[in-house]
Amino acid sequence: MKMKNNLWAALCIGALAMTSLSACSDDDAPDLGGDKENPVIGNRWSGIQAEMWEVANQYVNQVVFPTYKNLAASADVLYEEAVNMQQKHDAGTLTDADVEAACDAFKTAREYWEKSEAFLYGAATDYNLDPHMDSWPLDQGQMADFMSNPTMVAGLYSDDPIAFVNQNNANFDTALGFHGLEFVLFRNGAPRPASVFDGVEDHESFANKPTVQCKDELAFLVAVAGDVRDNCYRLEVSWLGLQANTAHKARVTELGVKTHALDGNGYYYGADMLLAGTDGSSYASITAALVTLVGASGCGNIANEVASQKIGQAYRVATGQPSLDPNEPDAIDYIESPYSKRSYIDYRDNIYSIKNSLYGNIDQSAPAEKSVMTFLKNNGYSGAGDLQSALDNAIAKLTACVESGVAFVDNPGAQQAGDAMEAVDALNGQLEAASQWIEKQ
Repeated sequence: MKMKNNLWAALCIGALAMTSLSACSDDDAPDLGGDKENPVIGNRWSGIQAEMWEVANQYVNQVVFPTYKNLAASADVLYEEAVNMQQKHDAGTLTDADVEAACDAFKTAREYWEKSEAFLYGAATDYNLDPHMDSWPLDQGQMADFMSNPTMVAGLYSDDPIAFVNQNNANFDTALGFHGLEFVLFRNGAPRPASVFDGVEDHESFANKPTVQCKDELAFLVAVAGDVRDNCYRLEVSWLGLQANTAHKARVTELGVKTHALDGNGYYYGADMLLAGTDGSSYASITAALVTLVGASGCGNIANEVASQKIGQAYRVATGQPSLDPNEPDAIDYIESPYSKRSYIDYRDNIYSIKNSLYGNIDQSAPAEKSVMTFLKNNGYSGAGDLQSALDNAIAKLTACVESGVAFVDNPGAQQAGDAMEAVDALNGQLEAASQWIEKQ
């Protein structure tokens, strides 16, 4: 998500085909049984709200849970490849293939991250994990200052470099996360040659820091990849609870960080949504949970950001259009993933995140039976076809951008960028309309 000042269980869930509790109103607070770590979860609703719960259940178990599990597993691989690069370099055996393997691991983890951005509400927002892992654009001056500071570099070789970058990043916070990793691994859309790590950093932003050793960037890569890994573990545990990977949960416990809703006092986040309307849940009703999923906190949030900020800022500057907010001028360098030149891929993955959330499955061609899209159609929402068309068009326009071979950073004022921006903005409008309809049910 971007520069930090921008717009912006033991869970008895499993498949959650559990025996329904008796239906009750939003004001009821039944004794659910179990406890905060292991609550009893089931469909206690009636009528259309019972259908909403089934949609939320499908979404939590078949979209959010597997996405965060895959993200955490891919972050494991990314960290291992970063360690491999540093160890191979220390041994004098680092090859281009080693760098490419790390770049491939980065791309995989990045895909799962971007496909999670339709559900950044919850732990990612509550615990600032999104800006911590995904602030951009990277401040190259910050990076240069950090890598030329002997005290900071020494921290990268300390007994716990992961903790060091996590706790001492006040002056290089934009260099953390995926985009700091991207800067070390990629340049001009390609993996860096292994040979560069034997020399000094020659990026233009380091012109006044001529002695920065690229081998120290490998130490930075390992520390930051470890920090990203730990925070991906935290997202997994925060949503899945005891269903999370055992080793990941042990690491999160070791870190001593909060993993529950309501500032650590509620349920794990998956249970929190499925226990909507009961004491201890942050959701007043199951209707409110579905509005969160579809609307301005969930799918609508990332659609708005892709259109107005991720594409919009650089496009408006390049085409001479005014900023949306006169108090916050747009920037031509406000471009995500410029070093790998994967901006359009990131943006399309964001829309796939919306599609998965609406379809109740991952990367499938048709919605699940218990999905937002099916729910809207079955309950007579007149805008369901328009929402589907807007979703399809946004994906098609971004696919055209990806397949054009012209990176966003190389031509941010291209017509294809404007077309994609308009298509995603139209999708945002349809999501807002659907959210408003759900709220009235």
